[in-house]
Amino acid sequence: MLIDENPVTIEDQKKFWNDELLNSRILLNALNKAILELTKDPKKAYNMDTGQTTINVSFHDLPSLYNQRKALLEQITELEDQLGLNKKETNFQGVPAW
Repeated sequence: MLIDENPVTIEDQKKFWNDELLNSRILLNALNKAILELTKDPKKAYNMDTGQTTINVSFHDLPSLYNQRKALLEQITELEDQLGLNKKETNFQGVPAW
């Protein structure tokens, strides 16, 4: 049996998922900028910088960009939920209305 001398810690896992969340937010920002620029002037193309690559997009790419944006928002929400960032406090203290 092999013994891992450098086991993955909970802190390592949290850092990995926090980094994933940050990268997703950066990509969302790039998508939002591209959508904004293309809707301002549909005749122009836009170079979307994702941080890893630069992609040339045009007005005809808007449906795909919107779909990518929707999927990314769902991924971000899921990551935030898994990291405990979307906890909603319910301190409801109701009293009878009679």
